[in-house]
Amino acid sequence: MFTTRQTASQHIGSRTHQADATALDDNPGTGHRAWVLLDGIGDREHIAAWAPTTALALARTAARLGDPRAAIQQIRPVLHADRAALNHPKDWPADAAAIVAVLTPTGRLHIAWAGDCRAYLAEQGRVHLLTTDHNKATQQRRDGHAPEPDAHDHLTSSLCFLTGAVDTVTVHFGPRPGLRRLLLASDGAYLPHEHAGTLPPPAPDGSHRHRDARAVPAPVLAGAPEAVARRITDLAVRADPTGADNATAMVIDLHPTH
Repeated sequence: MFTTRQTASQHIGSRTHQADATALDDNPGTGHRAWVLLDGIGDREHIAAWAPTTALALARTAARLGDPRAAIQQIRPVLHADRAALNHPKDWPADAAAIVAVLTPTGRLHIAWAGDCRAYLAEQGRVHLLTTDHNKATQQRRDGHAPEPDAHDHLTSSLCFLTGAVDTVTVHFGPRPGLRRLLLASDGAYLPHEHAGTLPPPAPDGSHRHRDARAVPAPVLAGAPEAVARRITDLAVRADPTGADNATAMVIDLHPTH
């Protein structure tokens, strides 16, 4: 069993609107706790308004089901219906990359995602990347090619893409004691750190096998969760202040209770 503590930090970067959003929900009936991070696609007012309510709806669905993949799949057709009713611009309907984490009463951590939001796990001073981006860059890595400069921006799945991929990973912590720290991040938060070497890059084949993937020392994730979340976003934006994307980081500490 685990107790949890979480915090989030956001920076608007050089954008006009903050289109990222985070949410948390506890379901007393199921005992599940769910965390969600959405990276809204586009710098538009209607997307910035849509993202927070959608993140909360997704968190509530995930906490009720205890299955983040099922939560994404269940909410997708609802969001499609809502987008039509909300009369969003036809040339840019609301959508987002999404990542959902669910902690079960047994202490298992289930993560699902659609798009290029990421999850990292820090243990014993080192950090692993748990997820694989759904974008053209990943496809090119799997084909044995170096990604083109703009390949990361071309998503192959998203929250509202009805047939888009939803991948999952489950973390079994085992009996060993010690704090586990989970970082959920939008691409505006993690890409500058990946380029600087302070967060690990994807595996060459695009895999997300965290037990086999390269782990790196994690000083950027050391300290109080509030300070870490703020450090992640602030340093990301400072790397390119004139071209910075929205940057959002959610830091979740999991403390074993026995």
